[in-house]
Amino acid sequence: MKKRFLALLLVLTMVFSLMPAALAADTLSGSGTEDDPYLLATAADLKAFRDMANAEASSKLCATLTADIDLGGEAWTPFEGPTVGGAYAGTFDGANHTIKGLSVNLTSNAGAGLFGTVRGATIKNLKVEGNVSASSSAFVGGIVGRTQTSATIDSCSFAGTVTSTQKNDAAGTAGIVGKVNKGPVTITNCANTATVNGNGNIAAGILGYGGSNKVTIENCYNTGAISGQYYASGICGSTVKATSSIRNCYNSGTITATNGGSYYAGITANFKGTISNSYYANPAADALYNGTPATAIAITFPDGLADKLGSAFKEDTAGANNGYPILVWQAGEVVQPDPRIELTGPDTLWRTANEPQPQATIAAACKDMDKDTHVDWTLTEGEGIVTLETPEGAGAANQSVIVKATADGAGKAVITASAANGITASLTIYVIPQITTVELEGVVAVGETVRAKINVLGGGEYDYENFPKLKIEWRYLTAADYNASNTGTSSYKEITGTTGREYTIPEDMAGNYLSFLLYDTVSREYKTLSSPVRIATAEERLLKADASALTLDTSDIRAATTLTLPAAGAVNGSAITWASSDSSIIDPATGVVTLPASGIQTVTLSATLTRGEATAYRSFDIRVWSQAELDKEAAKSELRKLVERLDGTITLTPEYGRDTNVNTMLSAKLDDSSIAVSVSKVEEVYGGAGVAADGTITYFFADPNTTPLVHNGSYNVTFALSKAGATETLQVPVVIGWDVQRVRDAISAEITSQLTTEGLCAAGEDPNQLTQDLTLPKVIDGKRWALISWTSSDPTAIAVSDKNQQTPDTLFDPYVGVVKTPAQDKAVTLTATVTFQFTDTQEQAITVSKVFYVTVKGQETTVREDLLARLDAGFAAYGGLRDAVTGLPLTQRDGKYLAANDIHFPTTRDFGVDGKNTPVTITSSDADTIVPPDVNNAARAEVYRPLPGEAAKDVTVTVTLTDADSGVAASRDFVIEVQPLTQQEIDSELALMAEVKAHYFDGIRNANTDAKSILTDLHPFQEVYLDADGQLVWVYDNADLTGSGIVPVAMDGWSESEQWRLFRSSNSRVISHENLLVTRPAEDKTVTIRSELSSETLGKYAARYPDNADFQALSHQAVSAKVTVIGTTPVDPTPVDPTPIDPTPVDPTPVDPNPETITVTFQLHTDTEAWILPTVVRDLPEGTTAFDVFKQVLAANGYTYDAKGSYVQAVTAPDGTKVAELSKGQYSGWMYRVNGEFPDTYMGAYELEDGDGIEVFFTADYTKEAGAFLPFVDVTNHWAYTDIKRVYNRGWMVGESATIFAPDQELTRAMLAVILYAMAGEPEVTAANPFSDVPAGEWYTDAIIWAAANGIVVGCGDGTFRPEMAVTRAQAAVMLCGYAAFAGRDVTVRADLSAFGDAADIPAWAQAEMQWANAEKLILGRDGKLLAPNAAATRAEMASILSGYAAA
Repeated sequence: MKKRFLALLLVLTMVFSLMPAALAADTLSGSGTEDDPYLLATAADLKAFRDMANAEASSKLCATLTADIDLGGEAWTPFEGPTVGGAYAGTFDGANHTIKGLSVNLTSNAGAGLFGTVRGATIKNLKVEGNVSASSSAFVGGIVGRTQTSATIDSCSFAGTVTSTQKNDAAGTAGIVGKVNKGPVTITNCANTATVNGNGNIAAGILGYGGSNKVTIENCYNTGAISGQYYASGICGSTVKATSSIRNCYNSGTITATNGGSYYAGITANFKGTISNSYYANPAADALYNGTPATAIAITFPDGLADKLGSAFKEDTAGANNGYPILVWQAGEVVQPDPRIELTGPDTLWRTANEPQPQATIAAACKDMDKDTHVDWTLTEGEGIVTLETPEGAGAANQSVIVKATADGAGKAVITASAANGITASLTIYVIPQITTVELEGVVAVGETVRAKINVLGGGEYDYENFPKLKIEWRYLTAADYNASNTGTSSYKEITGTTGREYTIPEDMAGNYLSFLLYDTVSREYKTLSSPVRIATAEERLLKADASALTLDTSDIRAATTLTLPAAGAVNGSAITWASSDSSIIDPATGVVTLPASGIQTVTLSATLTRGEATAYRSFDIRVWSQAELDKEAAKSELRKLVERLDGTITLTPEYGRDTNVNTMLSAKLDDSSIAVSVSKVEEVYGGAGVAADGTITYFFADPNTTPLVHNGSYNVTFALSKAGATETLQVPVVIGWDVQRVRDAISAEITSQLTTEGLCAAGEDPNQLTQDLTLPKVIDGKRWALISWTSSDPTAIAVSDKNQQTPDTLFDPYVGVVKTPAQDKAVTLTATVTFQFTDTQEQAITVSKVFYVTVKGQETTVREDLLARLDAGFAAYGGLRDAVTGLPLTQRDGKYLAANDIHFPTTRDFGVDGKNTPVTITSSDADTIVPPDVNNAARAEVYRPLPGEAAKDVTVTVTLTDADSGVAASRDFVIEVQPLTQQEIDSELALMAEVKAHYFDGIRNANTDAKSILTDLHPFQEVYLDADGQLVWVYDNADLTGSGIVPVAMDGWSESEQWRLFRSSNSRVISHENLLVTRPAEDKTVTIRSELSSETLGKYAARYPDNADFQALSHQAVSAKVTVIGTTPVDPTPVDPTPIDPTPVDPTPVDPNPETITVTFQLHTDTEAWILPTVVRDLPEGTTAFDVFKQVLAANGYTYDAKGSYVQAVTAPDGTKVAELSKGQYSGWMYRVNGEFPDTYMGAYELEDGDGIEVFFTADYTKEAGAFLPFVDVTNHWAYTDIKRVYNRGWMVGESATIFAPDQELTRAMLAVILYAMAGEPEVTAANPFSDVPAGEWYTDAIIWAAANGIVVGCGDGTFRPEMAVTRAQAAVMLCGYAAFAGRDVTVRADLSAFGDAADIPAWAQAEMQWANAEKLILGRDGKLLAPNAAATRAEMASILSGYAAA
């Protein structure tokens, strides 16, 4: 803990000491990015940039020199960063400028150089001059002292001195990079001319110590003097990563080994990778330790070297480099591309006991061409020695291959990589078994030739022909030295001129002791004979021949057996006797072998050979195994294989709550109960956790408030695996995660305890009646080690939003719990999930949750209260419920309303709402008794009273206001007691009906007094009732309606296409339908007026009770009056009867003394044949329509038809042939003509005159019937087509163009004025123009002035008319009513509009005119339910209104 505190204190000290450096950014040009680097021109700029980089962990700030900089020899603090792991990581571009006067004299163990330590940095195009020295640092370089992770150094040079006195065989000193602490590192196009002295460590010109990291050095040279104790080298001192490479490099500097150092080299003294096209000019430095000498080439002069090195170099024409090449960039030139494939990989695969089939990966790098170029691999030599395999993840480029030795292959293999562009590269690899021992082969005697035998792994012998040539040094000891035990290396005498593996022994060597020396590059040891061999005399040679020929199988004996022990020499017959070191195991007399009781016993069998005086000895050691040892070996082999298989492949990562002991965890992975597992050693990498000796796990914990740098405990645990007495060890990394419970306890104590329901709410807000947004913290007290996320059980009520966290500065601001007012109160559960931020990816997330229960206040309460208030205010203002007949409030009794007639309710206006956003609906608990309106906003409900004798009925009627936006509704219920009918009421209504029918003429006579002498217009009535005196009262004005009388109703057979509805004239040319206007003919005419009458209050019961004769007598009762219209032709006066008129009512149907009839012709045909030939139809009464004749003639001839109103859809002939519309195409159908012309009305509305000819026919294409249709292409299928045709044919409306009518275009005020002006016949205009916005000469000017002069229009009240403003339906009613008054029509008729849902929307200034227009059936409403008074009228709607006006 103390160490951690000191480390933290050191970091804080560095941070605060470097804070002023941040201010330097304001003085530098640029922003420090790769695209916009800081620009450095002075020493001050460079220092400021260094200080900024050192103050920031892993700084990626970038800079570019804009001028040479002189540091003046001032002590330089290197680029280092706050920590080694946070060293400089940006891009520093020297732009070919020079930093001189560098002076570094470091006494600490940090990196020494211009850049002390870099981590992922790129340094390029930089020349440095100066002196760098260090006494305690293992990382000393002119440009970079130490690299941590990757680094790239390109086109840099160093001149001056680099010195290190650190004594450490892993320390590095060099002109460019001192030491690679972590790689990979790439150094290209760099030069060192500095003197480098690594006294006590590894020294080199370019890179000192690369360690086990991948190093790539290309196009580099050194001319400086290099000296060092370990591996002093011109280019690279030491790197043991097999994938490293040195290419296109040279050294001309002197290389010196100091302090007794043994190894130094011109290029590299200790290099495991590949060296290609590299040269050195110091012949003395040709020793390569652990390298390959053949790949570095010695030279004696520089001639032609630049061409050999490639395009990165050029001749030293200026003599700056003593004739040796310089780099192209040093001459200010650009390196030309050199397309090539570079192969990296080992040149030797050594077969060892641990790796019988070694393998390696060869990588191809495509240089100066597309880096993703596809590479093909071939084995051009070495079939059967190696195989090539494609590694996983090779990708499309295929730029790597695995070379694997075969099971028994050995020798030379050549692997070639080739690209499609013809470029190839090859790499030679030798597969060589490891050298195990050396022997002397042959008889060691005068005159004999002996050979050095090199034994390799597997029992074979070194392949002298195909493997690299070996250098063997023959030597000997004199007999005197040998006998005196002077057998040290210095006592041996070299036999000059003998380097081959064979040696013929001369005579003068007799009695001496022969040996040889061989260097083994795998074991890095010299191998020689265990002891020299005496050179025998001739006699001894014969004995020795037998001794040499004597062999015995010395392999381990693992079972009882019998050995064969020779008694005489095989060559010369020398006598042989045997002795055993343990005859109980091997009997020398019989050769019988008995297994020992335990262990492995080594028995020495000694053979004594004698020949004359000469004696020779041979001994053979044989190991004999006990059964127990055999069992133990099997177990050990099993364990060893297990360890080999598992080594480096597993890591134990205990899971909290599941794992408690590492022994148990590893046992589970092994899944072998016979193997015992125990911890033997624990090495801490990172602390904070623990593994006990018994394997018990202590999980990691550190105070999260201290922001720990590591988030787990890491340990290398060595386990002992035991079985059957055998034990092997296995080291396994153990990474221990957080103690979950302790973390949760910390979260609970420091985070969730700070979260309260009240704290989330706005000040003073009740959590159970929320209306304001919530504040949902993301962090507590700045503790970002625990981030809080929030979820809502109902996002429609409370939604969690990060809208306050949209910038880096606000990322940790609170979430917002956005409160959305629901229709009803909603309970919401908010869940805060606190997630610990310091877990690693493989760990389970550590979370703690806390829930909060709140309630969002619903909109329904507020809205419903408002709606109820409106309901109550509306009923109060209206006076409660009213009788729709009397208009009086309904009587209340015992909490019930008493109703005997239809009921009127308040309107939207009474409630103070608009029906669109707040519709009013009325419902009934008994819809058969009280029928509510079927549309919203209607205010009248029909009441059906119980029949006489039945009980009164209680019905609950509910009036509801609904807020359309929220869907909230409020209602009031009313209990209505519906009184039963009495027979007296029915009888009284029947009597009234009889009296009205008897006096029908009186109701329509107007100023006329005699039905036989009609001289002026008749007057249709709207209602008739009995007054208090029992007299009939005929109502003609809408204002006088009582709602409780007898009224004319639509007659049977009426449809929208008919011109009559309530009053039908038998001759509309004389007396018009409906308004009963009289046009006196030349001669007297008898006309019948017909109506159907119903009781306003009881007539509706007829439909409900079809079998009730009383109700039937009160509904749709036919009535008529025959009148005579006096002609205009004078007649002889008739004497007047002086007798007073009898007041007794007369027959209302006067008899026409001279009835008139008409005669017409009729024919019917299809498009292909005649069906009914022209037929004369006589004695037809006046007023007969074309449809009347159609029906009569078809019936008389056996034809039938289908029709909608008088619109004929199909006709069926007597033989069953049916011709229907659309049967011959979309334009086929039935049409009719009268006198050869197409009428503008349906047949049912066309009254015939005497002599008319009617032609009904079927056409295959009505669009081709001349004169039948309008010229406008946009009205063909329009609903108002007939109306448009009627007004167009009358000249009242014209098209917008010759072919466009624009039926759905909104009608403007100017358009309507022009229409009315056309209807008036376009009279001359003499009045003055009263409007400021109606200019002279416009197409509408005369029409507007005329309309204003005649009181038809009045303008907008401000002196303007606004001709282009759309005219509403209410405005159209006012203007048309004004025109009707101008034209002399009666405009006093009124209609009850209360049944329309939007009647309350009619402006006050248009109330009377809208009632008139509806009464005249000009404006009937959209869909019959809405008048839409304030909606703009379209041209089609106006055509329909005018068509109705024309028919009235």
